[in-house]
Amino acid sequence: MVVHRHVVPLALVAAAASLALTACGGGSGSDGASATPSGTSSGAPSATGTASVGQNGGAKGGPSAGAKPGSSTGTPTGGGTNASNDAYAYKHLCAASQLSVTAKELDSDPDQYVIAVTNRGQAGCGISSYYPLVALSPKNAADRSKSTHPLVPSGLGGAPAVPVYAGHTVYAVLDTDPDGAKGGNGGIDEISVLVDQRFPNAEIHSFPMDEGATVTKHPKLGLYRDTIRDAVTSMRTADINSI
Repeated sequence: MVVHRHVVPLALVAAAASLALTACGGGSGSDGASATPSGTSSGAPSATGTASVGQNGGAKGGPSAGAKPGSSTGTPTGGGTNASNDAYAYKHLCAASQLSVTAKELDSDPDQYVIAVTNRGQAGCGISSYYPLVALSPKNAADRSKSTHPLVPSGLGGAPAVPVYAGHTVYAVLDTDPDGAKGGNGGIDEISVLVDQRFPNAEIHSFPMDEGATVTKHPKLGLYRDTIRDAVTSMRTADINSI
């Protein structure tokens, strides 16, 4: 299995096939198989690794802005109706090769991570999951069956895919300490992400966590959204197991 590791800028396990993401069967307790449309979002440059986001989303009291890290609004790179057309995206699910994924810690809250997924293709496409499949574990763990999986929002339903326009990005926010408990992380120091439940485990991306991060028993993960602000809001409603 190939694990894509990323090191630095806006970028979200080795041996991740046994992450228990497999146990999801690509799905989840809230049915990650179909997703609510995300609409337009601004592009974010591809990057790798964990770094700080200096502009949004952070403290548990609420994000400070709706802006997206390292991105600016503009015309989709693909051009034409297929680049930014929901109907087209619903009918053309994204291939792993046309998406880049990054995970980045928020300056305002070291326990919150932004998972950013960018469509680098020339046409829009759809992600079939409401949210990325995420697992937290020690990076050198031989047994991934005990990985920690975040809670996700319940009551899902809607359109058949999250449309990601050409050159644009959708976001999901993970909070490893949603209750502000503070403390240790139990040796957990890696976030593993599968962008779409349809993708094989070979497409799992792993990102190092901040050394000072707290990981509680029930971290929270929100749905894919167009802005970090909305992704944080979604994360706060997480209430059921993701697997």
